[in-house]
Amino acid sequence: MIAEAVGVRQVVTTAELRDLIAPLKFFWLDVFAGDEAVQTEVLMELGLDAADISWALRFGQVPRMAIGQHGLRVVTWLAEPTGKIVEAHVLCARRWIVTVWNGDPAALDEARRHFVDRAAELEKNHFYAAAIVLQLLLATLDHMITMLDKRLQAVREQLHRAPDTLDFATLTSRLRRLQSRWADFDRYSSAVRSAIVGIEAVPGMDPQGAAELNDYVEQVEDTEHRLRDRSGWASTILQDHAAAVAKRQADQINRLTLVSIIFLPLTFITGFFGMNFGWMTQSIGSADAFVLLGVILPTLCVALALVWLRRSMANRGKAPANDP
Repeated sequence: MIAEAVGVRQVVTTAELRDLIAPLKFFWLDVFAGDEAVQTEVLMELGLDAADISWALRFGQVPRMAIGQHGLRVVTWLAEPTGKIVEAHVLCARRWIVTVWNGDPAALDEARRHFVDRAAELEKNHFYAAAIVLQLLLATLDHMITMLDKRLQAVREQLHRAPDTLDFATLTSRLRRLQSRWADFDRYSSAVRSAIVGIEAVPGMDPQGAAELNDYVEQVEDTEHRLRDRSGWASTILQDHAAAVAKRQADQINRLTLVSIIFLPLTFITGFFGMNFGWMTQSIGSADAFVLLGVILPTLCVALALVWLRRSMANRGKAPANDP
């Protein structure tokens, strides 16, 4: 798609692109789809050399920014409406800005409209226009962070309501992805800060462009801080989940311990009288012995164990008296 002063227009063929860009003073070309051969042909129409085309179409690069007298080159990200993060490459020259990425074109609909509204002002200086486009790309991450906040809140509520329904492996995987994204953005923030140093001395840089690029640095740092905070929140949720699991396991162990204590005397009695000693089988063969040793004694042991446990729990629950 081409965004310029007249509006946003979709380009289907390279011949149509050639006819459209020839009379334009300044424009933004957004390449978001098509196979590599088509994208290469489109970029060649802009006059890019083989090295620039290879860079623009090679995804999986380290995020960075480079600014020189001939223009600007950036590896950054944008977010689709679903919250998916997509790598985007930005090239800027005197007559145009081009963005290359693969994803849902609706992700930049608002950004293109904003560019059209300010096109008359943006065409005065390409560095100024590039700074605005970078800010528009960064703004798409706000929606992703808002969605992330809602998910974190939902997980936190689920943890308090029904911790058993949470999948620890899934939470750990998501936390790792979030921490990885934050680490990438932290590196990008450092690269942007380094690229902006002394930017006022770049040939062709106007004061307004330098100011907007400095604003972009602050926005990148703010986004990096927000991602770091969300990573910390996710770590806290994961720790709370682990603590809840540990507490539940401790409660189960306590219940098993209580049951074991109650039945320990019975186990001893059963084991003792289950021995086949001659004197024992001759002495306790009557019905009275069965009632006394087989019924009354086990019942008495269980009752005494329950009384002891109840008193122990009652004494443990009493708060210590405070000295006056």
